[in-house]
Amino acid sequence: MSRNILLALVFSLLTASACSSGSSSPVDAAHDYLTFDVSFGDLPSGCPPAAANDKGIGSVCTMGGGECKNGLLCACEPHANILPPDGTPCVCTQLIFSGCDAVPTDYCGQGATCCSYLNEASICVPMVCLPDGVCPTFTTP
Repeated sequence: MSRNILLALVFSLLTASACSSGSSSPVDAAHDYLTFDVSFGDLPSGCPPAAANDKGIGSVCTMGGGECKNGLLCACEPHANILPPDGTPCVCTQLIFSGCDAVPTDYCGQGATCCSYLNEASICVPMVCLPDGVCPTFTTP
């Protein structure tokens, strides 16, 4: 997966926290959505993980399925009028309205880490979905 696509994924998850079953479904035409002109190709081997971690991060979900519990969001669903890039993995994630430095190091649970977008918002990401287990770094233009 190219670095630009990974950055778009993390950005969409941080700002949208959205999920997809891999099949296309019509989007309500009454909404104006922010969309990304990228799509995801091959995800790292093992992404999405076979099972959720101890906090539910990484659990496979489906668009509109309501599978994510305890405040978790499905990464491939439209959220806050933002559509995730095509191919965004459908996994449950935690949206954090701060940088990762504001949460304990074990906040995301086993096998997941906190990734921030400019220290403004963060999400919990399964380590197997990050190339080399490292969050992308964002910089302002």
